[in-house]
Amino acid sequence: MAEICPVCNKKIGFNDEFVPMAGSGQPYFEIHVSCKEDFDASPEEYGGKAIKKTEAQINLEKEASEQRIINQKQQQRIEEKSVHVKSFDMPFGEMVAFIFKWTMASIPTAIFLAILFLIFTATFT
Repeated sequence: MAEICPVCNKKIGFNDEFVPMAGSGQPYFEIHVSCKEDFDASPEEYGGKAIKKTEAQINLEKEASEQRIINQKQQQRIEEKSVHVKSFDMPFGEMVAFIFKWTMASIPTAIFLAILFLIFTATFT
């Protein structure tokens, strides 16, 4: 098994895909998952042998490539709408005020949970 991908000539890592190599002494050789599309386009260029495909396989590959394009467009739209916080800078006094407000806002929730706990324990004891 090769340690270098024949398509991109980079070292093979953990996320590899085994591709059958027709007409060779080795039953399989490794390529990167990202290199599979280039390998499938011209396997002779990278040491493989062309495989004749049926109409069903060709149609399935077309559907898969169309679905891949749709997924890429959806991912791009999601990334365009995403918000990434790079840093958060708050003066100490404002942070103390924020924590105080947060604590005050949690008091009604604590009272509600205490009442539920009392009802629960009274019911089952």
